[in-house]
Amino acid sequence: MNGSVPPLKEKIPFWIVLVCLATLVFGIADHDLWTPDEPREAAIAYDMATGGSLLVPRLAGEPFVEKPPLYYWASALMMRTLGKAVGETAAARMLSSICAALTLLVVWRVAKRYLGGDRALAVVMVLLTMAGFSFAAHRIIIDPLLMLLSTTAILLLFRGLDGNKPLPLLCGYLAAGLAFLTKGFVAWGVIAIPWAVLLVLYFRVIRRRPLLHLAGLVLLFGPGIAWAAAFYSRGGPDLFREWFMDNQVGRFLGSSGHLGHIRGPFYYLPLILALLLPWTPAFIGWVAHARWRKAPGDAPGARNLVWLAVAWSFGGLILLSIAGTKRDLYLFPLLPGFALLAPASIQDPARWVKALLVFICILLLIPMACFSFGTLVWEDGKLIPQWCFNFPIIICTAAGVYAMLRYRCNLLARVAGVGGLFYLAAILAVVPIIDQSKSYGPATIRIARAIPAGEDERVCGWRVDETSRAIFYYYTGLTLTDVRDKVRYDESLKRLQSILDGTDPQFNLVITIVKKKRHFLPEGVHAEPEQVLAQEKMGVRRTVSLIKGKNKSEKQP
Repeated sequence: MNGSVPPLKEKIPFWIVLVCLATLVFGIADHDLWTPDEPREAAIAYDMATGGSLLVPRLAGEPFVEKPPLYYWASALMMRTLGKAVGETAAARMLSSICAALTLLVVWRVAKRYLGGDRALAVVMVLLTMAGFSFAAHRIIIDPLLMLLSTTAILLLFRGLDGNKPLPLLCGYLAAGLAFLTKGFVAWGVIAIPWAVLLVLYFRVIRRRPLLHLAGLVLLFGPGIAWAAAFYSRGGPDLFREWFMDNQVGRFLGSSGHLGHIRGPFYYLPLILALLLPWTPAFIGWVAHARWRKAPGDAPGARNLVWLAVAWSFGGLILLSIAGTKRDLYLFPLLPGFALLAPASIQDPARWVKALLVFICILLLIPMACFSFGTLVWEDGKLIPQWCFNFPIIICTAAGVYAMLRYRCNLLARVAGVGGLFYLAAILAVVPIIDQSKSYGPATIRIARAIPAGEDERVCGWRVDETSRAIFYYYTGLTLTDVRDKVRYDESLKRLQSILDGTDPQFNLVITIVKKKRHFLPEGVHAEPEQVLAQEKMGVRRTVSLIKGKNKSEKQP
């Protein structure tokens, strides 16, 4: 450690550390896939795990080339190795938890070297209890792996340059290359600004060892080039163009508007404030009171780490705001950069910062107390309160109140303790409520069982979106072709009617999915009531129906 870095005054009790670490494993195996992202990512990984193409990701039988395949390889491996023990869904979520834990480890190792053990633990606890980090660690999404690889690429390259250590430096280059295999040029966009700062800070160091950095560039570009060549050879020029021009270049420039998620330049501002909770006031105070002027010590490495974190967090936020396509998930790789600024913003905070942090803790304790003696259930699409006695949540609430009263002079322990306990209580109380709304697996399985034996290949879909296709494939192995054509809508209506009349040569059964209380068939298309083989509620908003075409005897006058 650099001896010139002063120690952090606030210590974190061991029991709070354990509580916060427990949030990484709680809540990953007790619910079905949740929309909008989990069904798609799980279905693609499941296809690879069951013998699908490793070079061309596929969703329900069709190529899906939004992103390179590294995440799907890792998720498929988790399904194959742990799926039989804990289930494919829990195994896939476990990948996100492992990536989150490894991210904490990388951050802690580097922060400990430059900021000291106490400050490094503070950084880890702040990151661990951020709302965005906790969310990412519990979802089947690509971004936890991207967060791990981008964090490794940034911090290990810094460690290698500052300490003149070849191994961390080369590992940083390789992590950046693997990050590209996770999310394409978006990954390099997250890494670009902090790496540019490192180039400025350590330009002379880089010039001294050109061959070492040339080897690093091979590790940086090699994985992406190798996969892209194999992908082009297997998928052909059309799929390659769809991946590169539409999903890489087009999404950044905003020219691929048909792919969705085109937002304005200030879209991320309220989102980042929410993802940083409960620590948001501390980071606002960091900016408002110019905390960047107070370096953590006289050591150049510690000061450079702060500037790196500023470029990583705020620079990345600006870069992502410039891009045309925006989603809240894109912010997750920036969270470790924000966390590295935490010690400077938490130690000796302004009064208003401390007051807001305490107020947020009180707000978190209120729903915990409410769910200790009550819950919510869905009835006819509405949430109905019910009284109950939830002993584990009572324990979490009591521990949170204890942390508030016991650590009045320890703001870090107060906020981290209440935050970690809140996440545990939310997993126990809120996850079952959300699962009632988002659990589509049981209805999907019942619909599939209603399909007559030997007719699986004769089933098509009407208004089945990407999520619905993924859910049916993941839970039942059923591949649905949506016969609705938005461009030739009138012709697709005629074909739907022919399927219901039993005259279509390819399909004889239709699965329709509608939201809210809409009719399951479009206007102008008719089917007899006895043709509806099954109808199920899918969550609280969707209704899925299985309709059979008329047989020959029914068509005769």
